[in-house]
Amino acid sequence: MNGEKVLSITVLTFGPLAETLGWKRKEFEFVQNTRIEEAVRILGLPSVQLLGLLFAVNGVQCSSETVLQTGDELALLPPVSGG
Repeated sequence: MNGEKVLSITVLTFGPLAETLGWKRKEFEFVQNTRIEEAVRILGLPSVQLLGLLFAVNGVQCSSETVLQTGDELALLPPVSGG
């Protein structure tokens, strides 16, 4: 990663997103100052799945502009539907 500091991040997925990706918990490495929106793009998620996607870092809901830190746990939360 070209001499840049590498961050170790745990990514969690839920519901249909976890089913689509085939995993619920996985470790990833990103470069320092990676925002959530960049991490999601790096993970290669189809844009249609990003509609309404919520994010939480270490259990606290946040925006896609949040900068990740090493050791963070990033949860990708798909919209909930019900009736």
